Amino acid sequence: MEMQQRFIDDVTRAVEADARVAAAWLEGSYGRGDADRFSDVDLHLLLAPATADEFRATAEAWLGALRPLVLYRLMFDGAMINALDEEGLRLDIWLHVGARAAVDPARARVLFARGDVLDEKPPAAPPDPAALAAQLDGQIREFWRCIALVPVVAGREEHIVGFMGLNVEQGILVNVLLDGYGIARDAGVKKLNPFLPAELRRALEDALTMPDLSTGSLVTAHLALATIMRTHGPVIAARHGIVYPQALEESVLAYVDQELAALGLAART
Repeated sequence: MEMQQRFIDDVTRAVEADARVAAAWLEGSYGRGDADRFSDVDLHLLLAPATADEFRATAEAWLGALRPLVLYRLMFDGAMINALDEEGLRLDIWLHVGARAAVDPARARVLFARGDVLDEKPPAAPPDPAALAAQLDGQIREFWRCIALVPVVAGREEHIVGFMGLNVEQGILVNVLLDGYGIARDAGVKKLNPFLPAELRRALEDALTMPDLSTGSLVTAHLALATIMRTHGPVIAARHGIVYPQALEESVLAYVDQELAALGLAART
């Protein structure tokens, strides 16, 4: 983490000396205090409204003076800088414009504040049960729609598309498992292991472990993910008061079995 800490020290000195910046704080893993050597730096800057446009226009040169950059992008209508330096340090810098900003003390590490300009962010409201139930219902149905496409990519021997489909299905399945069992994923998209119970992680990794990129291996992996949904989907649906789409599951799997048999491929055991 030496590379990241050097940047944090340097940028802290830079913002303290820059009157256009009213405050700076870290979020992400450095804000929470659980960073490792692979963490990127999520920096937030509070900019004075009168000079925010000027800062944004000169931000590439400002940042480049701190670190030689090989990538610089201004994103989200100028609200975020995404950058990469020549050492591979990944930077996300969020630009907040206003007289004040709110930060969560449990998720932020304040580097600098020019006076009393930071407020404590109130705790996030818990998920709305009805909205979460509707989201889970839609995700479960979308998962089975994706499984219904397995014979298409198998019959066409679209191995790359089949692999892409696995990524879509496992993404939906992970969301259903985490949200369905009330597991908060309090981290970025590159950290999942700490939030998956051991048996679920093992089941997902086993399902996605393939000897090769063949039609048979891909079909086996898709159906292994389907088995996980068959096991946990009804339990999660019951927990959230929704009707599990059993007819959809059965129709999809019957179609998949039929088409795989016609292709001479092993169906479910």
